[in-house]
Amino acid sequence: MKLLFIENRYKTYFYESIAKELEKIGHQIFWIVQNHNFKVNVGESILIKYYTKNNQLDNEVFFKEIIDSDRQINFFGKKDLGYILYYYEQIKKAIEEIQPDHVFGESTAFHELLTIKICKEKKIEYLNPSTCRYPTGRFSFYKYDTLEPYKGSNENLPREEVITIINSITNRKVKPDYMAVKSKPINNKIKDKIKLIKSYYNGEEFNTPSPIVKYKKDKEIKLNIPKWNQISLTIIDPTKFAVLYPMQMQPEANLDVWGRKYRDQLSTLKQIAKQLGTDELLYIKLNPKCKYELTIDLIDFVKNTKNVIALHLETKMETVFNDVDLVVTVTGTIAIECILTNKPVVTLIKTLNNTNDNCKFIFEMNELIPIIRKIKTKAFPKINIEEKINFVNLLTKTSYRGIINDPFSDENCISRTNIDNLIKAFNNVLKIH
Repeated sequence: MKLLFIENRYKTYFYESIAKELEKIGHQIFWIVQNHNFKVNVGESILIKYYTKNNQLDNEVFFKEIIDSDRQINFFGKKDLGYILYYYEQIKKAIEEIQPDHVFGESTAFHELLTIKICKEKKIEYLNPSTCRYPTGRFSFYKYDTLEPYKGSNENLPREEVITIINSITNRKVKPDYMAVKSKPINNKIKDKIKLIKSYYNGEEFNTPSPIVKYKKDKEIKLNIPKWNQISLTIIDPTKFAVLYPMQMQPEANLDVWGRKYRDQLSTLKQIAKQLGTDELLYIKLNPKCKYELTIDLIDFVKNTKNVIALHLETKMETVFNDVDLVVTVTGTIAIECILTNKPVVTLIKTLNNTNDNCKFIFEMNELIPIIRKIKTKAFPKINIEEKINFVNLLTKTSYRGIINDPFSDENCISRTNIDNLIKAFNNVLKIH
């Protein structure tokens, strides 16, 4: 088979370890490389020359989803959109030359989203290997730019093992793989910054922001954190109905791509607040590693809205979780934790989580009103232990053993054991239907 991988900075070296093994068993390996500093030596690479012309992007509607999810446009003020058309044409040309059977990559950067768009047009499977969050140490192949799993191991874990997993999640004794990664050594961080700055000045300014613009944005976040904490509380008012919205870090595919409709979190919060009655409060919990979602506009909204409360950045989920009546999230991991503890939860994007009666998907925000009424009257559904076990096994069946990361963040992701697990998963996916 012809297998095409899409460069994504350090994640490329992770894919390289997989590609080496796949090449050994007879697959042809190809790469589309947007950032030339991350070219690998396995298979054949197509390096796309950096865009330099000021072309006009006439048909923005055709590229609306890419524009809506583009980090440079949304967070770093990129104005010239001509590069989107340029890369679309270059990637399309490369795919037509390669004619891959499968394409593997993330669904994060603009060139990956363009590749996904082209693969949809040409009916080529694009798969995004990504953590399934729980059970830990597992991942799923997600279709295109969605959270819909493709195939899966079809494993059923022993009952006692599943109960142990449920208890470890509900008692917060385990964290998802992406939360458990240790902080990078300072020397690595410095080397990374130097490499990315070099990339930018060599012409890669489409996924790498201007160092000056990024510095200003990061400084803004540092200034906003004490402003947020100054207006915040650390506890939940027990006399009023408490709705919790845990903010998702941006930019991240979790929200900017998978939850694209709700990527403007301030707008989402305003909509939620409008649905609440006089005895109901909306609590906002920042991501512990908050980034560009923490804006001065968000702070002003909290300061000027009576039924909205900020929780202090240092407030841990376990200190407020039990006192919350309802959790609202777009695509957050919190949904799984709520399901397994029977904490009422609403998601704004439909996923496997919504196969459970106690996890409601809503299409319109006013659907919150009858849900809150049900919670107040103790009519909101709960699931029993057998249903919880079935849910964990559903997550297991639609996933595979293995850690998805990049060797810059976690060297263990390219360990022999992990690569062996990943190759088993890739071989399962690549079986002819």
